[in-house]
Amino acid sequence: MTALRLVAAVLTVLLVLVLGSLGSGDDREPTYTRYVSMGDSFTAAPFVPVNDIAYGCYRSTNNYPAQLARALGVREHVDRSCSGARTLDLTGRQLTARGSRVAPQVEALTPETDLVTIGIGANNYRLYARLATVCRKLTTVCPLDDQRVLFGRILDQLRPALVGTVTEVQQRSPRARIVLVGYPRLLPPSGDCRRLPRMRPQDRATFRAVNLRLVEEMSAAADQTGVEYADFYTASAGHDICAREPWVQGRVGDGRVAAALHPLRAGQDALADLLEDQLREPPPRA
Repeated sequence: MTALRLVAAVLTVLLVLVLGSLGSGDDREPTYTRYVSMGDSFTAAPFVPVNDIAYGCYRSTNNYPAQLARALGVREHVDRSCSGARTLDLTGRQLTARGSRVAPQVEALTPETDLVTIGIGANNYRLYARLATVCRKLTTVCPLDDQRVLFGRILDQLRPALVGTVTEVQQRSPRARIVLVGYPRLLPPSGDCRRLPRMRPQDRATFRAVNLRLVEEMSAAADQTGVEYADFYTASAGHDICAREPWVQGRVGDGRVAAALHPLRAGQDALADLLEDQLREPPPRA
């Protein structure tokens, strides 16, 4: 009788262990072996120490993809992000600020790639240059509101361009978990500060509207292609250029800190944390 009770107890323990392992099979933390990061300067993070010139792409070794790869313990990370990149430059050769031609970013993709992040779109038709680069160089007021119609036309074409880009990535790396990474919130909800280019109230309103529409189109493109979206716009609330703890540099750049109107180290840290939390969870079911 004692032996039978002992056998029953052992079988009960084994049954609990087996059922437990079956129940937790879908909840295991994902792992990644080959990660490819693609994007523009908001991915490359120029001059966020330490910097890799990369033929004019100006990739920081402290950008969010590098931090994310280290945090996730990825065996192989290939960073193809490049300052100034447009959606066209993911599939075509890009001419960089140093006059070099770099290979299409998608050439880094393989069938074995199991993680891809993409941060792209703001440079299409020189959108961000019109908003930021031109404005910070002007000694007069930057009349953004006068270009509102043009900005709308550019943004109308963004979603189809992103859908085509993501579709190309899906075809080249069908096993990959793909995340489209949004841009941060750049201006405060209201008001002005010395770190911003000179703009009228209506110009700042236009800047805010373009910033919001940009990330809305990215989110819609992610939905349309069935990939994940990382909402950095929402996460960066309270860390705009004028904030006490900004995540984006002001209109005056610093070659040892960050390029003008581009990501700061604090923002890259925060985005890496956001993505790590998202990617440690199993991908959402369609």
